Amino acid sequence: MPVAVKSPTNFRIKMEGVSTDEQLMDNQDPKSTPPRPSAPPAPPQNSARPSQLAAYADLFMRLADIALLVHADTLIVLDANDAAERILGVKADHLIGAPLMNWVVPEHREEFEKNLRIARRRYYPREMDMNWVFPDGRVPAIRVSACPLKLLDGREVIQVIARDVTAQKEAEAKATKYVAELENLNRTLEALSTTDEKTQLPNLRSFRSFLEQAQMRSKRYGHPYSLVFFDLDHFKFYNDRNGHHAGDDLLKKMALILRESCRTTDYPCRFGGEEFIILCPDVDWQSSMVLAERIRRAVEEAIFPAGEHQPLGKVTVSAGVASFPAHGTSSEEVLQAANQALSLSKKSGRNRTLAAQALKKSAA
Repeated sequence: MPVAVKSPTNFRIKMEGVSTDEQLMDNQDPKSTPPRPSAPPAPPQNSARPSQLAAYADLFMRLADIALLVHADTLIVLDANDAAERILGVKADHLIGAPLMNWVVPEHREEFEKNLRIARRRYYPREMDMNWVFPDGRVPAIRVSACPLKLLDGREVIQVIARDVTAQKEAEAKATKYVAELENLNRTLEALSTTDEKTQLPNLRSFRSFLEQAQMRSKRYGHPYSLVFFDLDHFKFYNDRNGHHAGDDLLKKMALILRESCRTTDYPCRFGGEEFIILCPDVDWQSSMVLAERIRRAVEEAIFPAGEHQPLGKVTVSAGVASFPAHGTSSEEVLQAANQALSLSKKSGRNRTLAAQALKKSAA
């Protein structure tokens, strides 16, 4: 479209290089002269795609990556583009006529030759990663794409396009290492959030999660589970008399006894303070009483520093046992029943094991 301007001076500047007839036409009143429609582009003379009309030599030389034409049988370099000279740091005269494999590290040559044969036979590009040796001593990571190419004189060569991906590989390695470190850190944080630092047993948070899982599983399949609640008798007395370090050692020893006494499917936890609890999947309260008694006797028979000064003459533990569905239809009900059984055990003189069944007798 002609440009309408007010100043003759501006008009001459803007229309420089335009013919006088066009200038006169543009000086006319735009209302009296309809605009000329722009001529449509001339249709192509044939149906070939634009890429088919492009000169390959121009594309070959302008590629930013290393581009080589290689003899299909001998793998001798027949031609190289400007980027090959710049990146490899040698003149084309030194590239052309030399074996392509001279650039490849020895341990990658056999696999590279194999991939070149496959690319030639199957007539589609073959991509592979390897290391090349540069004249300056560098051994960068190179990503090579190779495919057969038919020349106008009928010869078939292999087109090799190579790109330095060292920076990309290093970035990927750093990212992989970072992700691995992050995953390890997350696992460590998860362990810290679910593990009691002093005894290395699962903590209360972890126990409640497993308890809910056991409740759902038992309710669905009709299997029982039991809880065995422990409390170290007169722990405060032991702690005050022997010091906190001795108290910590006592807690650790109690945790060790629990681990050694439990099945692999049981879940011993530190409930808090001097209290411990064991979740026993697929076990009724009668079987859990056997486990509780075994642990009670193990604590009673163990030797603890200054244990003889305890009110009972030794370090002891009281226990309470309850199970699903015998003593509750929900996890909270079963936990409450085990806690009440433990309380009754302590009120009854400590150093004993009672099941929630005893609560009914006590109430009666």
